[in-house]
Amino acid sequence: MSQSPGSIYEIRWRELFPWLILVKALRASLFIRVLVIAWLGVLVTQGGWFFIEGTFSDPADLPRIASVERPPDNSSPTLVLALSSDGETFFRTTTDAEFRGTGITRWLWRHLGQHEMGPLVEGWSWLAIPFVRILRLDTSFWQAFQLFLCGVWAIGVWALAGGAISRISARYLSREEILDPLAALKSAATKWTATAGSPLVGLLFAAMFAFPLALMGLLVRLDFFALIAGVLWGLYLVWGILLAVVLIALWFGWPLAWAAIGVERSDAFDAASRATAYVYQKPLRLGFYVIVASLLGIFGHLVVAGFATAGSALTDWAVSWGAGSERTAALVNTSLSEDNPALSTGSAITGARAIHFWKNMLASFSDSYPMALLWTASTGIYLLLRHHVDSTEMDEIEGEPGEDLRSPRTPKSNKSPEVASKTP
Repeated sequence: MSQSPGSIYEIRWRELFPWLILVKALRASLFIRVLVIAWLGVLVTQGGWFFIEGTFSDPADLPRIASVERPPDNSSPTLVLALSSDGETFFRTTTDAEFRGTGITRWLWRHLGQHEMGPLVEGWSWLAIPFVRILRLDTSFWQAFQLFLCGVWAIGVWALAGGAISRISARYLSREEILDPLAALKSAATKWTATAGSPLVGLLFAAMFAFPLALMGLLVRLDFFALIAGVLWGLYLVWGILLAVVLIALWFGWPLAWAAIGVERSDAFDAASRATAYVYQKPLRLGFYVIVASLLGIFGHLVVAGFATAGSALTDWAVSWGAGSERTAALVNTSLSEDNPALSTGSAITGARAIHFWKNMLASFSDSYPMALLWTASTGIYLLLRHHVDSTEMDEIEGEPGEDLRSPRTPKSNKSPEVASKTP
């Protein structure tokens, strides 16, 4: 049947381009409640790492994604996730002095050029780096034990913080509801064991595959067993491939597993199996969604960094109208050493240190944005992969006990119980 010339067609962009949900995930990553939870999670994680490293004579010196101790000049070191010539990702530090720009160009270099892999991959890699370092051949037993403790601490912290952000994202992306942060933390606490256990399931399977190889490694210390191992090394490689299958699924799938718990309220084994299935059934889609979310995350990181930088600079500017530019610069931008002539008294030095502390806390709040993006983007990517693999609508999520979160597309009966019970 032909349509009249005056017909109006409605274009459902979400059905044509489902990945547009990642734009909503970007918006969710900019919620103040999400940014605060991510920031607190980063501070607690780094505090735990500092304590664990202090108990060992050879500290692991894990990178800090958000530093609260930085000098006030323009040569402050910044964490950078880089890509080596052999394809291995690593963290390095760099300074603004490496780029001889001024003004906006220097600011863009600091917040854009130095994050070579984007905030999404940066947060992803930073949280997993303790376990990645364990895989190095030059890692000693005690270093591996130290890294394992740091990794377990990170899992414990983010099972709560990341679980809360995932739940906020699930409610917002599926139903456009903004969950209260305390309610989100309470929801994450009820599923803490499942969230923390989902990556441990993968680590347990990896340990099961690695143990026979490690046992053979002990035997090859003897020349006779080295001869046997050389003959059977092909079988060891097959076993190593199985180990790689498990670790690759764990590396790419653990954020999806936590998103699955935020959406489905499932247990650890179900979340781990879902994440593994989605990684291997839709790897190209997963890669595409990660690229899109990474590009969007760069914009989000610039927004957060821009507000933080503008807030700090405008505070200095407003104070300078009363204190004077020289006095403000002495308190804000100069060295805090006691022999600094600009700060002649102990009170002035203490005040300047307090000012720098608060400015650094604001900078660390901005630097923590990758962890906010990680969980919101992972939830959006999980909903997309679930839609393509299981043909489940993206607005279907599991509610809390006693809560009805049926899909808005599910029609509700308008009949009253009395009318519905009548028979003709």
